[in-house]
Amino acid sequence: MTSLRLALAAALLPLLTACTAIIPIDVAREITLRSPAGAFEATQAIDLSADEAVWEKRDKVDAVSVDELTATVVWVGAGHQAQAVDLALRFRAEDAPADGSQDLGVGTLAGLRFEVGASVTVPGSAALDLFLAEVLQGSGRFTAMGAGTLDGAADAVIELRLKGSVAYKIAG
Repeated sequence: MTSLRLALAAALLPLLTACTAIIPIDVAREITLRSPAGAFEATQAIDLSADEAVWEKRDKVDAVSVDELTATVVWVGAGHQAQAVDLALRFRAEDAPADGSQDLGVGTLAGLRFEVGASVTVPGSAALDLFLAEVLQGSGRFTAMGAGTLDGAADAVIELRLKGSVAYKIAG
């Protein structure tokens, strides 16, 4: 019986070395937007090393898949006057030059109304998947930047939420 178990284990070993697991990722950060009417830019540092489930397995990451990126208005101040904004997003890796030449254009969250609960979503992309995989192989930190033009003064908080998954090797 023991030799049968050993033979079965030896036959299954190649299958185990190719196994991967999937961890869902759901990263949310709040960005305060206080700006007079006109052009603005807001930034938010994001540190993925704080997510232990992903960070502990970062050396075994095979792939990152971003499903969507959503911006949701979570608070609007009493003096807020802007109606809506088209929020152009880009991400900058921690070690990228400050001139923006290596920034990743994520997309435009178009028509975000400044009402609590209002949200807009852009789908993930292969470029975003690759960017986040590289961030995980590095420091885990990057900066999210949003820019647009306001039709009135803004005093609001916007939650930026990234949803997707990370595939990593279980063995091998």
